[in-house]
Amino acid sequence: MPSILSMLLTTVLAAPMTVAAPADLKDTEAVLAYIQAHPDDVALVTQGISHNADRLAPVASSIKIIHLAAYADAVREGKVKPGEHVPVALWNAYHLPGTDGGAHEAALERLRPGASVTLDQLVSAMIEESDNAAADLLRDRLGPGALRKIAKTRVGTVNGEILRAFGGCTLPADVCLKNYVKAGKQVRPTLPGFAQQATWAETVTRVEPGVLRGVLAGLRKDRTASKHLEWPMRQPDADPRTLLIGTKGGALPGVISEAMYTVRPGEKPRETVFALRRLPEATWLSGMQSYAHQQFIVRMATDSVFFAKVRTALK
Repeated sequence: MPSILSMLLTTVLAAPMTVAAPADLKDTEAVLAYIQAHPDDVALVTQGISHNADRLAPVASSIKIIHLAAYADAVREGKVKPGEHVPVALWNAYHLPGTDGGAHEAALERLRPGASVTLDQLVSAMIEESDNAAADLLRDRLGPGALRKIAKTRVGTVNGEILRAFGGCTLPADVCLKNYVKAGKQVRPTLPGFAQQATWAETVTRVEPGVLRGVLAGLRKDRTASKHLEWPMRQPDADPRTLLIGTKGGALPGVISEAMYTVRPGEKPRETVFALRRLPEATWLSGMQSYAHQQFIVRMATDSVFFAKVRTALK
């Protein structure tokens, strides 16, 4: 599974149990130990577990399933067409070099567009490579109100927030981005160290994990959306007949998240939203390298004994 996704009880009167937190997130057992040691910094919502489901949490790029849901609604209602053309020059105008881990460039390399891409290709870049420019352009195209209605909270621009925090813009984030796009000149913000970025990451892309899981459950049934979320199943070693996965992950300094559904033959589908916040730098880096949070969700879906251990750890 990792090769596919890499691409991807306290009793009354009893003293609380002290759990040593691992220094890294090297595997699923380490993830379990970490969340048991830091329950206030974890959101985990799935069938049978609802931990911090109603508390706003930073979910980084997992917020983009809200954009995807708004797009699917607009397609269904005839407000947009997947084949609608979007000028690449406009898409590029939304891009902030050096802030997305190379996602924008990777999307352009995969799509190899001419002067334009289709709206559906833009959405694929938002989900597969997690391009922030695509997400912000789509938000403008659909309207921020469409996203707010789904998320039950405001969904801001990604790059507008970066411009305001680190790009020298003192205006509201939406205005910062609007002016940046209008100017048509790419700027590479100077990003501060991990600690300052992690403090900022606590303030953006926030949503109730329980709401996000509900959105994910709807997207699993929507053909327009599910084909994008199930992109890992197009990898050579994937077999949707034994385990079907649809997922969107995200990361910002100190934050790792995943919104994933899994479908196994003869079993009910499972939708899971998992978010870790306030991760120390070394711990965060280890999770970014191991993808153990993704393996953790898959193991919960496929190993009932492990699932029971997770549920007990968060009681």
